[in-house]
Amino acid sequence: MDTVYFNGKFLPREQVLVSPDDRGFLFGDSVYEVVRWYGGYFFDMEGHLNRLRRSLGEVRIDWPEADSFPEIASELVHLNDLGDGCTLIYLQVTRGTAPRAHAFPDPPVPPTTYAFARRQSIDTLTAERGISVDLTEDPRWSRCDIKATALLANILAYQNAHEAGHAEVCFVRDDLITEAAHSNIFFVKNDTVYTHPESTRILSGITRRNVITIASENGIPLIEEALPAGMLPYIHEAFLTNTSGEIVPVVKIGNQPVADGRPGEVTRKLQRLFREKVSALRDLG
Repeated sequence: MDTVYFNGKFLPREQVLVSPDDRGFLFGDSVYEVVRWYGGYFFDMEGHLNRLRRSLGEVRIDWPEADSFPEIASELVHLNDLGDGCTLIYLQVTRGTAPRAHAFPDPPVPPTTYAFARRQSIDTLTAERGISVDLTEDPRWSRCDIKATALLANILAYQNAHEAGHAEVCFVRDDLITEAAHSNIFFVKNDTVYTHPESTRILSGITRRNVITIASENGIPLIEEALPAGMLPYIHEAFLTNTSGEIVPVVKIGNQPVADGRPGEVTRKLQRLFREKVSALRDLG
């Protein structure tokens, strides 16, 4: 039986009933968070919790139980007997149920909360070989820093890339590469790593932040600076970061191979250092 969390209770998934007047359903008026369980511990739960709090604050959804996310996630792992393997825990919080109107419900209504756990291992083959990504103009709104559920622009761009044989799609705004549909992107040129700085144009990825910290701790030069799309022919490596895939090499962008079309040394080193950090957390537990 698949047990989920819904509005303060743990219950079978088939018993969840969401109102058709829920603002998450009608407007995408909601935020979400995803954290990874590594068969005994969560990776950077504090970072995920802080980002959840920020998203809720930016969209002005009041969920007093936000700090309970770690306990909810732990209980979902336990109730679904997922404690021994890699698992993703997804949490969504909507503004709640009210008659359809653009203005916030007045008086406010309780938010709708939903979370589930799903076993998902790291794709080691993809991490070894790398992937191809597409490149397109960024069609999204101007608050990409909020982890909102309204992802239609991401979905349409990703689907176009998927149908063209790519595994992801990267966005370009004002001739600068921002991020991917569900990943942050890094580039390497002359052994220096570049990535778009935190702003309203990108989501502040938890894996992204950890990679930046790892680079700093290990003497790997890293500059938070957006890469112009015109510089792509001159980069030596590229990789994506996200919670579900960790660090994924990019070996082709559009029709153009990245350097020799193989994952590079800096990417490999960061993959190894990231895995060491994950393993160190296991040892602490």
